[in-house]
Amino acid sequence: MKLSKLSYAVVVASLMAAGVAQAEVKSSGSVAVTSDYKFRGISQTKTNAAIQGSLTLSHDSGVYFTAWGSSVDLDLVGGSEVDTLLGYAGTAGDVSYDVGVMRYNYPGANDSNAAATPDFNEVYASVAYKGAKLGVAYSDDYYLESGKFSYIYGSYATEVAGFGVMAQVGVAQFDDAAGFTTAIAPGATVAGEDSYIDYKVAVTKAVAGLNVEVAYVGTDFDRDDFDGTGDFSNTAKASAVVTVSKSF
Repeated sequence: MKLSKLSYAVVVASLMAAGVAQAEVKSSGSVAVTSDYKFRGISQTKTNAAIQGSLTLSHDSGVYFTAWGSSVDLDLVGGSEVDTLLGYAGTAGDVSYDVGVMRYNYPGANDSNAAATPDFNEVYASVAYKGAKLGVAYSDDYYLESGKFSYIYGSYATEVAGFGVMAQVGVAQFDDAAGFTTAIAPGATVAGEDSYIDYKVAVTKAVAGLNVEVAYVGTDFDRDDFDGTGDFSNTAKASAVVTVSKSF
């Protein structure tokens, strides 16, 4: 994934602001194929497979810049999502932390057909301690200009008999039911919903230089909660997801 000149300039400026003279920037990345790209419990590909990739530039100071992309299949958005993150990560004893700002970009969005732009910003922060992690994200104008949004999640990861095991649960909170409907189920009739819970349990294993993850991902939605959203009923229901990735 090629970074633009502007993106590179942002990284360099950030490193200078951190007081790093002649900084040596390190790079890392990954490519992945997943059976279903689920974001906060909801499929972004109408339950179909996706190809994903990432590239991170980082410095020992803790400043980093990441570009992440995936194929998507979302109405009015097009076939791609490209996210950019500028953050700072570090440790204090056994506690690690991460803070930053993230931009969600949908280059294929057809603005002439969309009532609102899908691109949006989030600020995020997390702390982790011995496998346990607590994080939060906030947007003042979420996907499709749906208004204020917050997301709080907790997770725990460990190793059992050579396998990585992880469990996570999150709560997505919208400013009101209208924002919920706009962002989560456009065109649906929703009875006063303004939040939902998503969850994920996963097992990972390194196989022949690849990382294989088998996960079960879902939400607390009930098919009866929505009217006129047959497709959404499928994209929000719990299902198994298999992802194979390679880091470099």
